[in-house]
Amino acid sequence: MVAGTLGMNAQTLTPVYREVDCGELIFKRPATYVVELRNNTPGAVEIKDIDTGCGCTTANYTKGSIAPNATAQVALTFDAKQLGHFNRVVRVFTKGDESTPAEITVRGVVVTKIENYSGEYPHKMGTLLADKDNIEFDDINQGQRLTQEIHVMNPSTRNASPVLLRLPAYITAEMKPAVLGPKQKGIMKVTLHSSKLRDYGLSQTTVYLGSSTSDKVTPEKAISVSSVLLPPAVHADDVKRAYAPRLVMSRNHIDMTPLQKKSKYRDEITLTNNGRTALDIQKLQLFTTGVQVSLDKQKILPGESAKLLVTCKAKDLKKLRVRPRLLMITNDPNNQKVILEVRR
Repeated sequence: MVAGTLGMNAQTLTPVYREVDCGELIFKRPATYVVELRNNTPGAVEIKDIDTGCGCTTANYTKGSIAPNATAQVALTFDAKQLGHFNRVVRVFTKGDESTPAEITVRGVVVTKIENYSGEYPHKMGTLLADKDNIEFDDINQGQRLTQEIHVMNPSTRNASPVLLRLPAYITAEMKPAVLGPKQKGIMKVTLHSSKLRDYGLSQTTVYLGSSTSDKVTPEKAISVSSVLLPPAVHADDVKRAYAPRLVMSRNHIDMTPLQKKSKYRDEITLTNNGRTALDIQKLQLFTTGVQVSLDKQKILPGESAKLLVTCKAKDLKKLRVRPRLLMITNDPNNQKVILEVRR
């Protein structure tokens, strides 16, 4: 985790990050982390010496002069010979300025075994790898705050600071650790704040996993995020329920299996109101593009039915990255939210 950045100061070299969290290190297994320092002076400087603070840490650094505004890299190798937490200050001295060394606090914990995500990272997103490119927050009640995780890996030879770009107001994200060294893994915690959603029903957005805040947004870095905010629960006693609308469907899924042999197919589902008051289909929303739906009436009187028509082309379904589904919000207290899966 990176605690903060330093601005201009009296030091010849300024650390890009003043604190570095190495996370968990395996006992007696050397690990190397690279830190960067920037020359904020108008002239060239040169590193003279590095005090690592202990004999279990060695340092290799950029040799020769460092031009103004250029960075120097310091590779710190930890031998991890002692179990437990460590916290040490690495001091970098430059020629001609031995009195004000640059200081970097390095911390972590040495363990016998790392309890970490051991799954795969099938999605390549720029210079990073991730275990998923789609997040779904289902059955959210107003006021809830829910969190999901994306496991991220840095396969490159340089440090990365993973971040989610183009976040809407109702989503926040935090990366732990904030800086991933080469081949290091971490977790992006994505939190949905339901109080900031505008309306109940389906909300969808696309965010992008970048290696830094200045990274470019490209389609390969896209992560789809969907959320379903439930309407306020209907609290009804036995008498009210006896007069409530009651939705009955001819089928609880959309059948597109004929598309295996056809290029285009239409499925039809009958919605019947077996209750004693009018049934309102308050929302009818699709989780994906490429599927067309139509409903001949949204208010269904007691004893009446409505036809839900769903049309799709085979080529459209092949382009989809997430599961094609249909969401209905109704005033039936027993079926306020209905999800129809598209089977293909």
